[in-house]
Amino acid sequence: MTYSMNDLKRNLKAAGLAALTLAACARAVLAGGPGSAGMQVLKLDTSPRAAGMGGAFVAVADNIYTMSYNPAGLGQLYVPEATAMHLSGFDDSSLQYFSYGMPLPFIGLGGLQKPAAGFSVLMANAGNFNYKYIMPDGSILSHSFDAQKDLVLTLGYGEKVYSDEVNLEGYNAKIEQYLGMNAKYIRSVLLEDKEPPSTFAFDAGWLLTEPRLGLSLGASVANYGGGLKYGTEVTKLPSILRLGAAYQRPTVMDQSLLLAAEGDFYTNESLHSLRLGLEYHFEKIFNLRLGYKGGEDNKGMTMGIGIHYEDMALDFAMGMGNEVYNASQVAFSYKFSGIKVKEYRKKVSYKDPQPEKPSKTRAPSKQPRKPARTAPEKKKDSDFFWIY
Repeated sequence: MTYSMNDLKRNLKAAGLAALTLAACARAVLAGGPGSAGMQVLKLDTSPRAAGMGGAFVAVADNIYTMSYNPAGLGQLYVPEATAMHLSGFDDSSLQYFSYGMPLPFIGLGGLQKPAAGFSVLMANAGNFNYKYIMPDGSILSHSFDAQKDLVLTLGYGEKVYSDEVNLEGYNAKIEQYLGMNAKYIRSVLLEDKEPPSTFAFDAGWLLTEPRLGLSLGASVANYGGGLKYGTEVTKLPSILRLGAAYQRPTVMDQSLLLAAEGDFYTNESLHSLRLGLEYHFEKIFNLRLGYKGGEDNKGMTMGIGIHYEDMALDFAMGMGNEVYNASQVAFSYKFSGIKVKEYRKKVSYKDPQPEKPSKTRAPSKQPRKPARTAPEKKKDSDFFWIY
């Protein structure tokens, strides 16, 4: 019996899909536990700045990476900003992330200031799947497949919806609030499947800041939507509820300290995680970051550094305390401060009244009338009597 190369590929792929189906069934038995949700790549940090701070970023949310943590932070963008990130994970897995955001040229729905919109692309590669096949003649052939390739396209919007002073026990607090949301398209390809499953998901976020005190609170819900269907098994997305707070104050000269704390709750997996982060700014150029992640499989300390020069930024982060693997990532960001997004206002034209056409006959000039002279009053006769 002879086998063609196409027959071999079909057999290899069928065997690989069968193995994945068995894994999906086993995972379904343990539904609701750790790893029961699909697209685990959606739980990874896409920002080296956030990763260096242990992932505590939902209440910071002040740059383009806020799309991945809290879309409400898009309302804080004041100039266009772009970034590109590369992450090296376990074995030969990798992740690339590209995003761009900018203020929009009109006033938002809240009527306070310009909103902002962003777009991002996330591409993940889980490495190769090697399969060995025994031929009828006893020889062994092997073939390598792309184990899994994921694609996530995100479109986000955020704006300031409230700004006012609130009297809190005699202190006039400057309260600003932001709201935002994302729409996501998610696709996952297993073993080079020609008909990969896809779905849509949504994110929503809220951010409150008090700029005078340097305090901020944040909350977001991520990956809320349908699941991905692999064969006959449907796997849910890793929905995440994030709650956090941040505090930032200047120290000496042009230096400042940022502290952040966050709790992540994975609602479809009955998991939760605590994230703590610290960032110290040196002279507006160097940034040192430390963080801790607890309550999850890949827990431990994290660290990161950043170098900012004018509108450019280079950030690096990695894990330090995990025994299995420590992912590292690097990103380059640029702010287009020279581009000013003008506010769009609809022009309203008013028709000027047409001047009256002068008549052909010349109208006599009107001279001011002289006031009429009043007649002198008649002197009344008076009798004088002289007494001599």
